[in-house]
Amino acid sequence: MQSLSKLCVFLLLVVGAVFSGCTNENEGGEPIVILDSYDLNIDGGGGMIPLYYAVQNGRSGVRPSIKCNEEWISLAEVTNSKIMLNIAASDQEEERFAIVSVTYPNMEKDVMVYITQDKQLLNQFSFEVTNVTYKSCAVKYMPKDKNIAYMANIIDKEYFIQSGVDTTESFVEAEMKNYLTIAQANGMTLEEVMPRLNPQLIYTGDAVRQFNDMQHGSTYVVYSYGVEFSGNEYKLTTPINYTLVELPIPEMYDVSFSVNYSIYNSMANISIIPQDWTGYYSVQVAPDYSIFYIPKGEQITEFWLRSLANNFFTTGRAAIAQGMTPESFMKANCSIGSQQITLPLDESFEHMVIVFAVKSEDSAIPVMCSVPTIVYL
Repeated sequence: MQSLSKLCVFLLLVVGAVFSGCTNENEGGEPIVILDSYDLNIDGGGGMIPLYYAVQNGRSGVRPSIKCNEEWISLAEVTNSKIMLNIAASDQEEERFAIVSVTYPNMEKDVMVYITQDKQLLNQFSFEVTNVTYKSCAVKYMPKDKNIAYMANIIDKEYFIQSGVDTTESFVEAEMKNYLTIAQANGMTLEEVMPRLNPQLIYTGDAVRQFNDMQHGSTYVVYSYGVEFSGNEYKLTTPINYTLVELPIPEMYDVSFSVNYSIYNSMANISIIPQDWTGYYSVQVAPDYSIFYIPKGEQITEFWLRSLANNFFTTGRAAIAQGMTPESFMKANCSIGSQQITLPLDESFEHMVIVFAVKSEDSAIPVMCSVPTIVYL
């Protein structure tokens, strides 16, 4: 659990990094570690802080490590795309500072990350997140003061990327403006409508909320803040407190696809045969300028896999919101059985075929359910 004093800290935690964490095989050059940030400003609540990285001239299977002499910073894990730092909650009455050295074998100089943590926070809320699946979770909100009225909600981190809010005040202002619109449409004040919203948002005492139909592989922000209403006016009675929830991607079946192709006069003929898979599958052709193109020799990363899964899910969700059923979406956009696809290619670019199995459980939005098969044209 963490508390917001600066939204820049909030955005640091929730905005996805631009690096995929992939490595290129070393051909004699010195390894170079590139980070998405070299200065971290952390609030007093601490928490699990991701530091995204990429390695140039790296060695396959080799990941960076860290060194730090401060006991309040430790390494949680290193994946193919991020270094997860565990920052302890501050018990100091002033800011504290640390330097983390990111090391890599045969790299001449360590990469330095400068960390500033705010002073001790008096957290007003704690959260307990349970029953996390790839599309749902349960959250228990526990205010320190059991008598205050407070907001108990969750939001996809993509909101902060797309909305551009850059202060705590603007986040709450945008939220309350939305509810004021609902109130006015129903001839009510903000004070009258907030306790009547369904699902319920305003609570006192401990509260448990179940969230369903969430986007797999995404990071969500669980948040609370004390709030009082008077007519159409509101006043915060506590700072915003929050924690992050990262949903897994669905279970991946062991599915492969036989992909063969021929190209004649810029027309590609692609033959696809599923191996031990009788359901629907998605076929995408990514040119080398696409965010989903992986240069030859590079490995699939967790970041890439989540991005691809989220893109398919988002496309399906938008189509279903427009009236399609999951089945009709898959019939219109996916394939089943052996397929022969013919399409024109721009010879100015390299292309990559991406094929993965998809499924829809209990008439839910279809999701990617196999690690993609990749073939370069």
